[in-house]
Amino acid sequence: MTQDPNSYAREAAALERLTRRHGGERYRRLNSHGGPYLAATPLEAVLLVVNALDRDGEGRVTGQDTEDAILLLDRARGELDLHELELVDHARLHHGRTWGQVAEAAGGGRDRRIAQTRYSRLRERTPGYTPPAAPQEATRV
Repeated sequence: MTQDPNSYAREAAALERLTRRHGGERYRRLNSHGGPYLAATPLEAVLLVVNALDRDGEGRVTGQDTEDAILLLDRARGELDLHELELVDHARLHHGRTWGQVAEAAGGGRDRRIAQTRYSRLRERTPGYTPPAAPQEATRV
């Protein structure tokens, strides 16, 4: 899949617009000291718009906001995929959870094979992800 050479600039502009319009006091404080503008992540920006839609009695969400959020959905999905990998790896490596337990936590009557297959597909879709190393046992003296 060929990446549009202008997509990074369009996404950065969308992130800044949504952060300015819907980021609230948190982002105003973060950006009150000058320097480069600190925008929300794609996932945060999409959630800012969705939350604004829930409260949109005053017409706060514009067509541009909606288009910007839609533009950012693929990157937001990528963030969620990465977070899912991190959580599953942490559960398995640091808390000894089995694939069956991971499947049960995911809900929907999933079994371990479905959880393992989902994990494998997420790994394929998430280039550059490196699972954390297993914790080292303390050496005994």
